Amino acid sequence: MRHSRFMMTTSCALVLAACAHGADTEEQIVDEAAQALATPASVLGFESTADWTASGAVKSASLDHSQGSSALAVRNFSFVELQSAPLTTVSGVTSTIAFDLKAPVSPAFGNAQLVVNIPSRGVHTVWLGQVNLAGLPAGTFSPISFNLPANVVQALSQTYSDLTFKIVLNVPYTTTDYVIDNLRFVGGTQAGHSKVELRVSSANDRLVLWVNGLQRRMFHSADPSIGQRIDVSDWFGSGDNDLRIQALSTGGPMNYGVEVWVDNQLVANAACPATLCNGQKVRQGIVADLNVDVSTPNRPALQPVTVTAASAQPGKVYVNDVYTGLSTPTTLSLPPGSYTIGVGLGTESPPYDYTGSYREQSVTVGASPVNVDITTSSPLGIQEDTRIGILPIRRSINYSASLGGADPSNEGVLSEGDIENLLTQARATSDRWVEPLSYGLARWTVDVLPPVEDVPIYEPGHDGWDTGRFRSEYPTEHLLSDYDMIVLFIPQHRADRSLVHDVTNLSWAWEDRYLAIPTTYTGDGNGVPNAVLLHEVMHNYEGYNRNTLRSYNGIHGLHGSSNHGYHDGSNGEHNFVYFYRHFLRGQVAELEAMHPDHGWPTVGAPPESLYLGVFPVLRHGFNVR
Repeated sequence: MRHSRFMMTTSCALVLAACAHGADTEEQIVDEAAQALATPASVLGFESTADWTASGAVKSASLDHSQGSSALAVRNFSFVELQSAPLTTVSGVTSTIAFDLKAPVSPAFGNAQLVVNIPSRGVHTVWLGQVNLAGLPAGTFSPISFNLPANVVQALSQTYSDLTFKIVLNVPYTTTDYVIDNLRFVGGTQAGHSKVELRVSSANDRLVLWVNGLQRRMFHSADPSIGQRIDVSDWFGSGDNDLRIQALSTGGPMNYGVEVWVDNQLVANAACPATLCNGQKVRQGIVADLNVDVSTPNRPALQPVTVTAASAQPGKVYVNDVYTGLSTPTTLSLPPGSYTIGVGLGTESPPYDYTGSYREQSVTVGASPVNVDITTSSPLGIQEDTRIGILPIRRSINYSASLGGADPSNEGVLSEGDIENLLTQARATSDRWVEPLSYGLARWTVDVLPPVEDVPIYEPGHDGWDTGRFRSEYPTEHLLSDYDMIVLFIPQHRADRSLVHDVTNLSWAWEDRYLAIPTTYTGDGNGVPNAVLLHEVMHNYEGYNRNTLRSYNGIHGLHGSSNHGYHDGSNGEHNFVYFYRHFLRGQVAELEAMHPDHGWPTVGAPPESLYLGVFPVLRHGFNVR
């Protein structure tokens, strides 16, 4: 998929000065009614339109929200000032404040501004700056953040009853809704609260850090944060916290080191022992799994976050795109902060009948419990549309053992029926497997390219196809500007439909962009999902997950099904689709006891396991073009 942003500046960017456009007179534009003190939760959560006036635009309540049960929508404007009702003392003050903004289209130019006013504390209409909105993604909530000066942080941390906020939006004139929600303090360290810092000195190959059962971050060997002391205060709650450190190996030498400070005092120093980190190759998998107690009595208390779904089937719960191993209904225990709670819902009736949908809510945890009914949010819809071009190669010159190389008399010929067969199978694989197995987040758009008539593909050795020669004689790089993946479709049948000698037993993928499928792997008939095609496309997804996102695909990756307890036909599902389903959803559990040389008896693991797969690729895009 290709995503572009066009960055422009606006000539209408005078601070707090409008670019004039007419307003809609059918609805109230300026709310002149005097407003009594409102609760901070209602105002900052945009739960009532009465809590905000809109000068220069039409305002309305929106059920499309990032938290709570409502948000504020504004339209018919190019410049609008949103003024809050007066607030009493707010809690959880940090040095950063943000709100969520959803644009109907990606604006070519524009900015957002924020003003804070607490006259009783000497804060008079303090402008916090402006954020460029050019290229802001359309149709999704994006956080818009501002830094607070120290004197404003100090004032906000005191008591008062005259706090107001003003949000200013300056964008191209719009008759459709911009939606604003969830004004909150984020990150940083709250006044009077302990500061927790962490330094990872090395993370070869991967290092996963958990706090109180929640996976917080995965470091890789080239992570730019390696060696830096970073603030992780918002990972910790009041009292004793369980810091879990998992060291992951992909088969090479191993090394890791983690230090933790609380209020500048070193409280943990976990270094890799010489028995493990000695320059020698280490087996794949979780090679170290240790727990460290970190006491932070001066952090805010953990809060219960109850996640429910009005569904006949329990939903699978994710936090910040990571599967937790939990199902709805469940209650998480989280420190104050901002989170994305996701729930995947689906049904399975193998081999081909599946459903799936994925819902999300942005949640801000403060000083009180939070309830999340995920089914009040709409399913996300397609996030990754992988464009696949099938390149039919009309002729193959196949290996002959008697000749010891590619034999021109051992020729495969691709028919139009072969091409139609693979096309219908690819589309059925997308419709009946990929889309529901990804919780409705991904699909394929499949085209057939003009067949290659005059350039054959050669097999100089058994299952040793010379794709390099083929691509030098028939360049394919130009196709990658229009397609995310190219399928080389290779004939293994002669013109009379008999099989060639020494039929290939190989399908494969490479460079995260190419895959090759022979006709011998398309035998199930027109319109039937193709497990081999799914497997090879998923190889490119896992390559992107590893090479671009720098994530971890587990022991043997997509070939590690048996190492994780999955087998051909598991759960009554076709081929390895039971494994593929969990791999697409990021739900394959890996335990320290699992080993690359041994199978695992069955699927199943405790909730706080390391879960693997390509879910981040499908949720946020296979962005290779």
